[in-house]
Amino acid sequence: MANLPTLDTLLADSGLAEKAVKVDTNLVRLQWGSAFVLVGVSGSAIVAIAPLFRSLPDEPKVPAFFKKLLEHNAYMGGMAAFALQPDGWVVLHSGRAIKGIDHAEFATMVSGVGRFADQFDDQLIAEFYANHPEATNQAPVAKPDTAAPSA
Repeated sequence: MANLPTLDTLLADSGLAEKAVKVDTNLVRLQWGSAFVLVGVSGSAIVAIAPLFRSLPDEPKVPAFFKKLLEHNAYMGGMAAFALQPDGWVVLHSGRAIKGIDHAEFATMVSGVGRFADQFDDQLIAEFYANHPEATNQAPVAKPDTAAPSA
């Protein structure tokens, strides 16, 4: 049986290693415009996830939001899909078994998630999150040592 490719090997062979910043063992972050993609290997699977929104938009907008996500899923033709994670994050993701993946398929999967996330995040923010930028992946996150003091 052939050895499974490592994340480092796939990144190097696909030409994406220079864009990758190591987050942890078997986990890297890559930037695509205003979006970022986390790529990780866990067990026999490899996944690319672009976290976009920390929560759903305001309640009256939720049905239109889900309709828009489904339309975008159809547009992407199975290359990636929007999902709602149990913790409330709305993500764009793609994944598959690592067995048999080659560098070209890996590059297509990761860059597809990155390009689509960059394409759709600004559109969705303008339409559904204009009044709540703190719920987006582009909101600044205060670091404990730089947080504003409370009054």
